[in-house]
Amino acid sequence: MQQWFNASLQRKISGLLVVLLSFLFVVIIYSIYKLKLIDAEMHEVAEIDVPLTEMVSELEMMQLKQHLLIEQFRLKGEQAKVALKPEQAFAAQRDGLKLILAKAERVLNKSLQQHQVRFAAAEHQQILASIEQFHQQSDSFEQQLKLALQQGHTTNQQWLKFEEEAASLDQSIVAILRHMEKLTLEASRYTDKHENEFMLVNTGLGFCAFVIGLYLTFYILQIFRLRIGRIQAEIKNVQHSIEQGEPITSPVFHQPEHQDELTELEHDLKMMVQRLSQEISNRQEIEQQLLVLATRDKLTGAFNRHKWDEQLRMELSLAERGSVFSIALLDVDFFKKVNDQFGHHTGDKVLQSLTENISRRLRKTDSLFRLGGEEFVILLPQQKAEAACQLAEMLRQSIASLEDADLPAFTISFGVTQYQPQDDEDSILKRADYALYQAKDMGRNRVQLG
Repeated sequence: MQQWFNASLQRKISGLLVVLLSFLFVVIIYSIYKLKLIDAEMHEVAEIDVPLTEMVSELEMMQLKQHLLIEQFRLKGEQAKVALKPEQAFAAQRDGLKLILAKAERVLNKSLQQHQVRFAAAEHQQILASIEQFHQQSDSFEQQLKLALQQGHTTNQQWLKFEEEAASLDQSIVAILRHMEKLTLEASRYTDKHENEFMLVNTGLGFCAFVIGLYLTFYILQIFRLRIGRIQAEIKNVQHSIEQGEPITSPVFHQPEHQDELTELEHDLKMMVQRLSQEISNRQEIEQQLLVLATRDKLTGAFNRHKWDEQLRMELSLAERGSVFSIALLDVDFFKKVNDQFGHHTGDKVLQSLTENISRRLRKTDSLFRLGGEEFVILLPQQKAEAACQLAEMLRQSIASLEDADLPAFTISFGVTQYQPQDDEDSILKRADYALYQAKDMGRNRVQLG
């Protein structure tokens, strides 16, 4: 059973369909069998039981008339004129009775010979034997009665004997009638019983087929709703992450409950989402690295000239709408001597130490840029010249007092200026450069406002 639940969805649905079709096939076969059986029984009722029932009614009527004729024999001497002599009427009634019984015999013999009797065939044979015995008794009674009538005189004792024989014949007829009525009633009940069984079994099988079909439908809908719901959730997660520009959450893999096509599809989708998440993460990491390479100086980690041009244009645009900013241009004093005396490797370490110390003392809104060589510039948004000079002086003193056994002592000079109306990228930088030139001309290791 567990293997069936873990089988493919196609096999599970196919298995349930086979069971459902098997039930329907059983219902159809059983219905055909029962319908043929009921048809045969109804045919027997129509061909045998209905004619026998009609004959029973005729026999009862003939029997009643025969009783009346027997009484007429008693009164024969008292009735002088009658339309038909009693013995003739009695003979006619006896002939009619025999004719009906002969007709019943033909019906039963024909049915037995053609194997149309399906119910109580032995009892039908018994009825035939009873009819044959009745014929023999009736013939004997008629001969005795005819002989007595020809003699013209019968004693009361003879009439009592005739009445006893007539009563015996009546009992035989009654027994035959009751037997025939019993068979017809039992045949009808037997047919009704088969019809009821047919309805009950067909109803039960149909109900089972309905339950299986309903379960199959519910099972398929439930599987598709749950599995496709999870697949849609994964797709919506990817779509939302792409629309929001957020990293795609890597899916969680669980031990699958079933091994079918939808489970494989869900697993493949999760694998694809996981790979996509990894690819996006790798791409974002590469983009971040490219962004650093594009905006940062490789040696010092400060922003590069390209980033400087971009940020300066943005600050100039803000300043045209009423904002204010300052810049502090700086370089290392006698940096060429450091390179010549200690080598370029030491010079690189000096620039790295300078960048690290200045970056630690800047605000989050301030930015340090390397314009080239030993020349740097600090962008100070929302800072006027006075505050910029104070910051530059603090940085100058910090560098001047820096003690590092691996580095030679060095100083820096600043040229500070504030944005002025009509400034552009070149003009503000030239003004700061001129202030820096003045600081160097005045002895270096100082801050000069331009």
